Amino acid sequence: MMMTTAAEIDLEVFRRYAGLSLPRHVSYPMPSWWSPLEAAEIASMRRESDSGRSLRDLSLYLHIPFCEALCKFCACNRVILRKNAEGADQRVDAYLAAMIRELRQLAATVGGNRRVRQIHWGGGTPTYLSPDQVEQVHRAVEEAFLVSDDAEIAMEIDPRVTTPEMLRTLRRLGFNRLSMGIQDFDQAVQEHVRRVQPFELIREFVNACRDLRFENLNFDLIYGMPYQTVDSIRDTVEHTISLSPDRVAFYHYAQIPAKIATQRGMDYTKLPDSETKLEMFLTGLRLFESAGYEFVGLDHFARPDEALAVAGREGTLQRNFQGMTTGGGLDLWGAGASSISHLLDVGFLQNIKEPDEYVACIEGGRSPVERGKRLTFDDCVRQSLIHQLYCCGEIRSELVEQPFGIVFAEYFARELEVLTELERDGLIVKEPNGDIKVTMPLGRVLLRNVAAVFDAYLNPDAYRRGELASFSMNA
Repeated sequence: MMMTTAAEIDLEVFRRYAGLSLPRHVSYPMPSWWSPLEAAEIASMRRESDSGRSLRDLSLYLHIPFCEALCKFCACNRVILRKNAEGADQRVDAYLAAMIRELRQLAATVGGNRRVRQIHWGGGTPTYLSPDQVEQVHRAVEEAFLVSDDAEIAMEIDPRVTTPEMLRTLRRLGFNRLSMGIQDFDQAVQEHVRRVQPFELIREFVNACRDLRFENLNFDLIYGMPYQTVDSIRDTVEHTISLSPDRVAFYHYAQIPAKIATQRGMDYTKLPDSETKLEMFLTGLRLFESAGYEFVGLDHFARPDEALAVAGREGTLQRNFQGMTTGGGLDLWGAGASSISHLLDVGFLQNIKEPDEYVACIEGGRSPVERGKRLTFDDCVRQSLIHQLYCCGEIRSELVEQPFGIVFAEYFARELEVLTELERDGLIVKEPNGDIKVTMPLGRVLLRNVAAVFDAYLNPDAYRRGELASFSMNA
């Protein structure tokens, strides 16, 4: 069992790598490298995705941007809209009508014979909607697409605004996985980030979900926010374990006020330093593993019999914009403002972010897609490799060579030379057969650093000792 502490890690090495601003690679290439697309190119990518692939199943993402209150840490695309505000009902109704129209257009594009195996509602706060509105959209999905009887149907929910009636409606409609943003149980932290939800409220809510027999409950936690300490993180994780969620995302907080305006209200003087954040992570790691959870990917924990853990052991784990997923081999189609579609082997498409502009596009008969990226051969090779790293903590060279017809050592000769530095510093181990394994825990903590070496949109030559500062996602 992993019992490592920060004191057992070479802090000089950790500091040198931890200070870099590196992407999480929820996609490759990252959205910062996407660009506007002409309507003809969008249509071509969609046709290519559907051409000859009638047997490839689908994953659907539905984005509901509305929230009643602002959480300071939030980096999601959302609109703060009080339910009693003038025009709020009309605005929401117009948005849902547009999204249903887009879903029907997507169904006509990708073909009605492609089975939907996953449906995920994100936001924003999907439970901002009324039970009737949720049912209206869900029925529209069922009418437009062929939804598998055993489909995973999930929703991100806010326990503070999710009513018993909503829970009963979700269960009746077939929703089987709920993900709730907990973030932290410490009152001082909650008050600072404007996400006050006492432990007793969450406990009662979880019990209600269990009574309705939801198959899977997921918690999202964040470490590294202002006012958090190692002790407060320990308490939060222990409280989490006492509620026995099936899956936990244990995210590292990214303070980027230049890009996320809501974070400008955070107290920067109360942010923990890098070494403290390292100890926070290792504390969570020890506690979750001691409680029987398996460490999966970059920042997830799951019970051994949970689908995510099983996929991790079997090597079928995948990574997308919702985090870790078991939905390998699925085309992801997004609907709603800012939603992203990932057309396997073809590319990415992202809708307009501003909800009212999105509605205007749909009502005007125009495509809501704002930007995207058609994948090159090199993009596909590197995407496969980077996903391996994040999902399995290793690179099996044969899993890159065989699908793409390359010689790993030749194709990545430059990157392998750069990796010598990381091997010397203890982040990775090169196996005799050419495979690369990330060390535990140092390499896993610094997994972004390993993956960044293979990101062709960055500068791997700058990753040599003494030049790390220039190796960033902004390079």
